[in-house]
Amino acid sequence: MRGPERKAQLLDVARKVFGAKGFHGVSMEDVAREAGVTKPILYDHFSSKEALYLALLDADSLELEDRIRTALDAPTGNRERIRASFEAYFEFVDEHAEGFSLLMQETVGANESFRRGVGAVRERIQQEVSDLIVRESQSRLDREDADTVALGLVGMAETAARHDPGGSPERRRRRVDTLVRLAWRGITNLTL
Repeated sequence: MRGPERKAQLLDVARKVFGAKGFHGVSMEDVAREAGVTKPILYDHFSSKEALYLALLDADSLELEDRIRTALDAPTGNRERIRASFEAYFEFVDEHAEGFSLLMQETVGANESFRRGVGAVRERIQQEVSDLIVRESQSRLDREDADTVALGLVGMAETAARHDPGGSPERRRRRVDTLVRLAWRGITNLTL
């Protein structure tokens, strides 16, 4: 296997192992064994368990951020952008349950570098949502109020997604529909 392919394979295995046992419950030996490689091969790609975990958090965070950005940048109406962003969030959770679990654990975890990395992605997503709100509200909302609305929207999606990750597609569709109605009615009726 070539370097990039091996690295991707090691991240996939690490996601499953860390997702099942958490950061402290896993050793580099566990990841190497599960990946079917030796520890030296694992260390060729990641200098430490923390480096491996940070790379995993970065990869999952960036994928989630890319999906949300794509949904927000879609040349559709604002209601469709809201729906697409909620759908992107829930699809990520369903497809990457272990990765999402790790991201959510690290928002309140003890390791500052893990919290900082996950927090930075959350802040970038919130900023993009806020920018869209300011741009589309036609001066009805100032930056501070748009930031508050964005924080609420991101928090709403996170909380709902955490409730039943990997649930049935019908349940997910119903949750997205409910969240879109709530968000749309709230945003369009917000006059400050």
